[in-house]
Amino acid sequence: MERNSQSVDYFVDPDFVEKFNESLRRLLSTLQQSTMAKYINPEGAQRIKHGAMFCNPAAPQVYSGGIETHSTLFDIALESIAAHDVKVLERCFNRFQEDMEAQFARMIYSSVSKVCDQSGNVVDAKKSGSLQLAFLEMLEKIEFSANKTGEVALPEIHLGTDAFNEFTRAMQESTPEYEAMVEDIKARKVAEALERESDRKAKFVRYGESEQ
Repeated sequence: MERNSQSVDYFVDPDFVEKFNESLRRLLSTLQQSTMAKYINPEGAQRIKHGAMFCNPAAPQVYSGGIETHSTLFDIALESIAAHDVKVLERCFNRFQEDMEAQFARMIYSSVSKVCDQSGNVVDAKKSGSLQLAFLEMLEKIEFSANKTGEVALPEIHLGTDAFNEFTRAMQESTPEYEAMVEDIKARKVAEALERESDRKAKFVRYGESEQ
């Protein structure tokens, strides 16, 4: 009788390991995507499977950023496994999400800063004379955008705690005349965004229909 040369490991379940690893991968992917969604609309996310650079040869003035690696490391003590401490998984997942969010946020703000410096689209509050005037200048420089349903998304301001408190105090001291100026700029920017979206849609002819 010929003996089977392939050994059997009775302490490992290959099918279970494969399913566990796939579940873990899906969970980590979900946590990462939820972190990214805080800063970037998921509809605007792009994925590539190869390459090392995002570039636009036809527009050399456009910022070209490379791919950055984000990584984190967590370990589980043998004592936690022996004690069946399942809470250690939650701690590891929280650590993963915190580390990935910190790295992603640094990348986002760094990239935005580089793009603004390259294009000159920068506002200096000191040169503007005050935070209120700097805010007006900032609104003038920003181009509002409309989504596919025709809704215009207003820009967001990301500030640290001290800057946020200072900005809030400055806005609370605004006069009715200043607030009217802000609303006028916003209304004009919204109208411009809707016009650009209308012009963009007008460039396309729906399949099966001819231009009138």
